[in-house]
Amino acid sequence: MAAAKLTAYRRKRDFSRTPEPAGAAHDPGGSRFVVHKHHATADHYDLRLELDGVLKSWAVPKGPSLDPAAKRYAVATEDHPLEYLDFEGVIPAGEYGGGPMIVWDRGDWAPMGDAHAALASGDFKFRLWGEKLKGGWMLVRLKPKPGDARADWLLFKEKDASAEPGTDILSARPESVQSGRTIEELAAAAADPAPAAPGRPVRLRPGALKGAVRAPMPARVKPQLATPSQAPPSGPGWVHEIKFDGYRTAAHFEHGAVSFITRAGLDWTRRYGELAAAFSGLPCKQAIIDGEVVVVDAHGVSHFADLQQALAEGASHRLTYYAFDLPYLDGWDLRQVPLLRRKQLLARLLAPVSGPRAALHYSDHVAGNGQALYDRASELGLEGIVSKRADAPYVEARTAAWVKTKALAAGDFPVVGYTLSAEGGGLAALGLGEWEGGELHWRGKVGTGFDAGELRSLPARLAPLRDGAPTLPRAPRDLHAVRPVLTARVHYANRTRDGSLRHAVFKGLREPEIRAAADAAPRRRWITDADLASIFVTNPGRRLFGSAGPTKLDVAVYYAQVGDFMLPHLIDRPVTLVRSPTGKAGDVFYQRHPFSGMPKAVDSFEDAAAGGERRRFIAIADAKGYLALAQFGVIEFHTWGCRRAALERPDRITFDLDPGEGVAFRATVAAALAVRQVLAGLGLTAFVKTSGGKGLHVVVPLEPRARWKSVHRTTGEIAGSIAAAHPDTFVTSMAKDKRRNRIFIDFHRNARSATAAAPYSLRARVNLPASAPVNWDDLASIDAPEDLNYSTLPEFVRSSGDPWADIDRHAAILPGATDETGV
Repeated sequence: MAAAKLTAYRRKRDFSRTPEPAGAAHDPGGSRFVVHKHHATADHYDLRLELDGVLKSWAVPKGPSLDPAAKRYAVATEDHPLEYLDFEGVIPAGEYGGGPMIVWDRGDWAPMGDAHAALASGDFKFRLWGEKLKGGWMLVRLKPKPGDARADWLLFKEKDASAEPGTDILSARPESVQSGRTIEELAAAAADPAPAAPGRPVRLRPGALKGAVRAPMPARVKPQLATPSQAPPSGPGWVHEIKFDGYRTAAHFEHGAVSFITRAGLDWTRRYGELAAAFSGLPCKQAIIDGEVVVVDAHGVSHFADLQQALAEGASHRLTYYAFDLPYLDGWDLRQVPLLRRKQLLARLLAPVSGPRAALHYSDHVAGNGQALYDRASELGLEGIVSKRADAPYVEARTAAWVKTKALAAGDFPVVGYTLSAEGGGLAALGLGEWEGGELHWRGKVGTGFDAGELRSLPARLAPLRDGAPTLPRAPRDLHAVRPVLTARVHYANRTRDGSLRHAVFKGLREPEIRAAADAAPRRRWITDADLASIFVTNPGRRLFGSAGPTKLDVAVYYAQVGDFMLPHLIDRPVTLVRSPTGKAGDVFYQRHPFSGMPKAVDSFEDAAAGGERRRFIAIADAKGYLALAQFGVIEFHTWGCRRAALERPDRITFDLDPGEGVAFRATVAAALAVRQVLAGLGLTAFVKTSGGKGLHVVVPLEPRARWKSVHRTTGEIAGSIAAAHPDTFVTSMAKDKRRNRIFIDFHRNARSATAAAPYSLRARVNLPASAPVNWDDLASIDAPEDLNYSTLPEFVRSSGDPWADIDRHAAILPGATDETGV
């Protein structure tokens, strides 16, 4: 299906000339987007949304705007392949869309409702979570003019927290989010003829370059070295490359064979093993190529430790060579040729043998100001960048013409306080902490990187968090301590011996954006003033899970604040409690049955089918019993997928998406959207919440008709079919060794007496994260689910309402589950 949709795209292009991808068939279910900036016959931007295995595309002549008042004309164009998400380059003149194109923005997207129905109706609402564009957007189709077959639309921003009236995001952020270069820099770098396409003869004329000298191939060229710098150079005349974390190595190619010479002059040809095969197709007789041997991870980041491990294990198939210079080629010494000319010739030399799946790559560069590439390298955890004079010769020594700038480390740190400026009372710095072993430790202050608005607004935002804030050892006396519920994104150079950050730079607060719901008020008030007045806890100041953790009173207050939203999902369901009477992490236990001293307001019931014996289980009958449990150290509430009046017939099923090691939260979000799509195809309406950990719970309301065994079997079949369709994403095995880089889709929550964390339940972990219901279109705005915690969630839910308020109205029959005898 996806391949058929690319017919128009492929018909317009000659892939022997254009570097654009031809594209392959892909399974539906992804949720990525890209915005290209394109200098073609008419300059414009292209919005592309992943849907049904292709990229639905619109050309937007004036580009997107963050101002809701700006309505931007858009034209629907042909579907593009998913490989276009990463395409950045120059389309040759004479080809369709000829001209340079950069990846101006990219990220994830989610429809507000059914995407296909919205596109068909011409009223398409969706949310973006990119590096530049965020929040709600709309595409509205215009009425076509008589005889006009084009699909014309208007694109505009919704009025929400990410809207910025009066802001020109196009001028403020002109650079590519992929390479850091502007479209003008891309065009300038590609001024030389483009590399020949694979399969065509490559014409290399090294002798035509100014500075080339005819000479025999030298036995060795000592590597040019870079001078360390605290910041990348700015201004014209510089090009900037990624700094790799590997072994500097010269590749000597002669008569079809390659040898590898290290920086120290050692021959490591045998040690690099299979890497030599990557050079076998070079279209030359002799060459000396300068580059770096690395091992890259799934995100394209090189790690020296991984390289050492690969060499120790003899795993040369894991090696990659990044080439960045060409001192010699086919009888010509190129060391006096300007760098940029050498690199352009190198790109042409490597074109027939390099590619996404090859072990040999050309190390590209960004021209002009390297700050954007440097910032990007810090965010991605790269080694840094190397800046080089574009007109400099190759010198076998350390020179100022090559400059290396080590990237700053990037991390998220809880804000534990703030200091005020002596001049004007604005923000001077934020105090930062770090959780280690359940304890919060002081990590220093960050006083740079704030804009004028943040300097004014942050003190007012932090002041309400001072009550009940812990005081950390080593924190300065002038620090106004706050509860550690906000998290700052920070770049820093390194750490001191005691773990404090050096040269810290503030990059922003990490927080989800939650959309205000139309029905923001709870439909029923469960918690009355009398109930609130009855709240009583002993030892209210007892810290939970560490000396800087929240208090026992914080738990009681949290459940009082969210009670109107939580109780509809809790009342009259069998409940398992998680208690921590002492507040110590090692003193947490599950309570399935009534306990000694349990408050009279908490109900219980008898289950005659529990393992053949009659046992009593806990249930919450009203607000008074719910609020009373904080006194007994209750942190978590877990519920069965049924009501106690109909124990044998579940009315909710849960697919617990539990990511294994190496899976980012964004990938889990994409997986949840894929599960939702499968369930929708079965006629089921899915709701989503965070698990309180790194995962997500996809929950479906059911009509309570089928019994447990049938429901468990059927949900297992659904999970199995999803895993079979996406084997690189999902597994249904609990085994830890099978879950690395995959997501365990756990359907066993759908067995009788099995439980899942209740909506809004806290989790007994550091800083008490919550299992928080969210709107599907808000998922993309959540970078870290732990940000929805005991302190932040009450305000979010008060302003947005309960996203699950009408969950029971969507109850449906589970296809394939039968009303069979037994349980």
